[in-house]
Amino acid sequence: MADEPEKKPAEKAPPGPDPLAAAVEAPALERLAATFGDAVQEQRFWAATPIVRIARERLLDALRFLRDDEDCRYDHLSTLFATHFPERADTPLEVTYCLYSTKYRRWLTVKTWTAEDLPVPTASGLWPIANWNEREAYDLVGVRFAGHPDLTRILLPDDWNGHPLRRDYPLEGNPGDHKIYRKE
Repeated sequence: MADEPEKKPAEKAPPGPDPLAAAVEAPALERLAATFGDAVQEQRFWAATPIVRIARERLLDALRFLRDDEDCRYDHLSTLFATHFPERADTPLEVTYCLYSTKYRRWLTVKTWTAEDLPVPTASGLWPIANWNEREAYDLVGVRFAGHPDLTRILLPDDWNGHPLRRDYPLEGNPGDHKIYRKE
């Protein structure tokens, strides 16, 4: 064993492109860019899913286009959620729509930036399930949806102050948040 030559550590290959960020076929991105131009603010890919950021002012038109266009047919809203980015002072709220085309078996993620005083148009007229998802985003993060048929709290009591999924919400909650709502 002492006569064996020393093994040199294998040299690492230089890092290549991130396979999770690799582009995939996404006709909807091309159709959106051609139809909505500057309203398409960003296009990228993650885990074989195309992601597109649309200007809030054109969001409803773009969502309707994605649902109705024959080459897209995103007929299923899988989920809708909101995220708070306090470091973005002008538009700290992001709304994300995860769409699926049952005809073409493709996923697409649509995002938009907004602020608490800039309502996002409701998608509940396009996909009825958006009604409850938008109420949850309003309740927990504070996103307002213009034209929503019943934008009221869905998980928290009506007298709750604040939005607990915001990153600046105190971890322990605000004083008075944990009231007793049942009579013993």
